[in-house]
Amino acid sequence: MQVYTPPKPAPLPADFDEFWTSLTPEEKELHELATNMLGSSYFIQWTHMYTKWNKAKPKSDAAKA
Repeated sequence: MQVYTPPKPAPLPADFDEFWTSLTPEEKELHELATNMLGSSYFIQWTHMYTKWNKAKPKSDAAKA
């Protein structure tokens, strides 16, 4: 009998550490809950929290070129 093995979680964006440090304790708890409950269906880069943060952060000169 085969045992179900869930898929691996979605990869985190390259700037996840910077994003994580900007979160409040409540937002961090919400992220952990979503990760545990949704598993591989949770993509941090698609959340309102991440997209809002990503649009608000200053862009580097290299990214503008």
